[in-house]
Amino acid sequence: MSALIAIAIALAIVIVVVRCAGALAVRLGEPRIAGEMIGAILIGPTVLGGQIDGVVDGAVAAGAVGALFPAGAVDALTWIGAIGMTLYMLLVGLMIDPASIRRRIGTIAALVAAVGVSMAVLAAPAASWFQAAGGWKVPGASGLAFALALGAALAAQGVPIVARILEEREMLRTELGAIVIATGACVTTLGLVVSGFAVKGGDGAAARDIALVLGAAAILVVVFVPLAHSRHAAMRPHLAVALLVAIALGAGAAGKALVGTVLIGPLIVGIAVRSAGFSAVFLEARLGGVVRGALLPVFLGVAALHTDLRDLHAGTLPAVLALIAAVVVLKLAAAYAAARAVGFEPGQARAIGALLQCGGVMTIAISLDVLQAGIVTPRTHAMLTLIGLVTTLLAGPLLARAGRGAADAAVPAPAA
Repeated sequence: MSALIAIAIALAIVIVVVRCAGALAVRLGEPRIAGEMIGAILIGPTVLGGQIDGVVDGAVAAGAVGALFPAGAVDALTWIGAIGMTLYMLLVGLMIDPASIRRRIGTIAALVAAVGVSMAVLAAPAASWFQAAGGWKVPGASGLAFALALGAALAAQGVPIVARILEEREMLRTELGAIVIATGACVTTLGLVVSGFAVKGGDGAAARDIALVLGAAAILVVVFVPLAHSRHAAMRPHLAVALLVAIALGAGAAGKALVGTVLIGPLIVGIAVRSAGFSAVFLEARLGGVVRGALLPVFLGVAALHTDLRDLHAGTLPAVLALIAAVVVLKLAAAYAAARAVGFEPGQARAIGALLQCGGVMTIAISLDVLQAGIVTPRTHAMLTLIGLVTTLLAGPLLARAGRGAADAAVPAPAA
């Protein structure tokens, strides 16, 4: 079989299975992305058995999964998935309204601090326990890098999933919806910075690299926003989209080279162009279908090929289940307490907690980054993938149980 045919077959399997699973999830009342996560796992080693050649150090192709996904096909899927995740983060950035954040800065800061601190407090002892247990941290990685990577993945917010849930309940353009989206974006951005710091080793050199990336991002925002408003920047829509995609891909590649992740750069590009007045609806209409319908499923498939839930054997399950429960409870409690402290009613505070406990695909994305960087083992990646999936499945039911107060929050937010 030629390499091109193998790649085409692997690509078709991933897209068809993942999209079908997503469609089934919608029919069952669950978020599409939750079904897509499960579908991706179905075509990985967890269900099919065997392993992918070279997907982790020393792995040799074996079993059905090894036959379906030869090394060359996996390499191609990895590149396609990286492009998909880069453009996905661009669309996420375009969902974030900086004006909305500025108007509610006190409330958002309180919620960001509550979620971030709660996960840092959890990650520190959890990282220590997992390191002592063995099999969760790559031997050559530093303990600090492992703790930072774990904390970043646990804190991550599934912003696009939460946005879709809010939209389905006609809450996306409410005051509560705007605050939840802005809070999730801020927490995720901080998580990406922390994970990038961990990927680079968690030392002084890593701090300099992170500072360089953030400085370049600040320059991009300062220069690009006024330029985009200038009459000299006017161009045809298709050319504008092509240029924006090229900038996002370049930012993702630069971020990968400097801090080991493609996620930070395109997110900041999206925020910057949203500030410049670029229409999120316009770009979603031209890129959203391709990104969510084909490229994101490929990314999830790549993550699944690195995920073998069989690594979570009976001896590890008590610790894994305890961590999942701790993540959900602590995020719920911290977000609820912060929301009540800034004046939300109990039902509204419960709704905020329900949505902010969702890690979703962002937890998986950060986990894949730190796995490929040689910080966590496939077992830890499997655990974090499970956390992303469980918190996604819980978001809708927990919001439904938030009570009448959440429905009362469905008041249009102030115009941007």
